[in-house]
Amino acid sequence: MEHTDLYKLNLKSLSDGEHKFFYELYDPFFEGVEDSVISKGDLGVEVTLIKHGELHQLNILIEGYVVATCDRCLGEMEVDIYSERDLVVKMGAEYNEESDEILIIPEKEGVLDLQWLLYEEAVLNLPVQRIHPEGECDPEMERLFKSLSVDSADEEQDGVEKDDEGIDLRWAALKKLKDNDK
Repeated sequence: MEHTDLYKLNLKSLSDGEHKFFYELYDPFFEGVEDSVISKGDLGVEVTLIKHGELHQLNILIEGYVVATCDRCLGEMEVDIYSERDLVVKMGAEYNEESDEILIIPEKEGVLDLQWLLYEEAVLNLPVQRIHPEGECDPEMERLFKSLSVDSADEEQDGVEKDDEGIDLRWAALKKLKDNDK
């Protein structure tokens, strides 16, 4: 991911009170991330920062869509994203993520880089399984998937010998061994 100053907030230079920041995350934002599960997108981001001395309370609201790969047909699909996250940022000796809600940044720098936080928030809000709705997958890939699934199941069934009771002979042989041990 190419780092840019666009997403950096100099917390030391902000006055006490409420500050709002707006960002639009488009395709170039996601293309800069190597091996990303998100290839494209259009996300609107609103960051509300309330400063009380050395304590900074952030509310990060992300809304829009991203383009990810369908787990079934490997085609591109749009996934809606909506996320609202609260984060407390404190100054300290060194960078430390105390928890999901508390972040400590070096006091010497006093700069919060939102770039990775915004990307991470988008990825964490993707569903675990990304599949097109029924009937929207690539028809050619669906046919290929079904033909391979059916063929492999048929091949497995064709090569299995069964005894008179319909039991797989391999299991019958194992059962004999088990019975002999008794």
